[in-house]
Amino acid sequence: MTAPAATNRAVTRLNLADPAQVFAYESAFYASFASATHNRLIHWLWDWDHDTRRLRTKLGYDVQAVYAMRDPAGAIDAAIGVNLRPPPLQAAAFGFALPAHLPPERTVEFLTLFAPGEHSLTRKLILWREVFEDLLHAGYTDAVATTAAKVLPLYLYMGATRLAEAAPEGEARYFLHFDLSTVPGQRRSRRITPGATATP
Repeated sequence: MTAPAATNRAVTRLNLADPAQVFAYESAFYASFASATHNRLIHWLWDWDHDTRRLRTKLGYDVQAVYAMRDPAGAIDAAIGVNLRPPPLQAAAFGFALPAHLPPERTVEFLTLFAPGEHSLTRKLILWREVFEDLLHAGYTDAVATTAAKVLPLYLYMGATRLAEAAPEGEARYFLHFDLSTVPGQRRSRRITPGATATP
């Protein structure tokens, strides 16, 4: 499987061996979810560092790709984290498993999708479709993810189908499947190299 590269000039794939880029990502991740005090599940799903105001998933960066968009000042204002080698699955924390009909060597798991300072659907769709395109170029065909009920309509609009549902601690969680060849919006054919941006 080819390693993902990275996309549109507004989208970069972070170099996760660079502590400065990891710090920027984890700080933006924290800022996006710090106010979600009502959501008990994310507080044991992820690793929180309240002292430094950083947040990370429990999966190591050696199995991840992280795609980001930045604001005019250069700060990360939207990002998607991807598990490139499931299993293990983050979704397993909710009791979900990779379906037998999905080829594990060509399936990824979306770990995070956040936009702490940007709520434009158009901007999110740019990030979304560029990530799909890059993963397709790398040889992946399918993706899975989990979501809460509040965000479910957005993912369904983006082409997700429901695989399963659970209610850990009484909070609904949905296990979703994405066909990486199908995504709303104009498709592109650019690769993104880690730590760099691509031109249109």
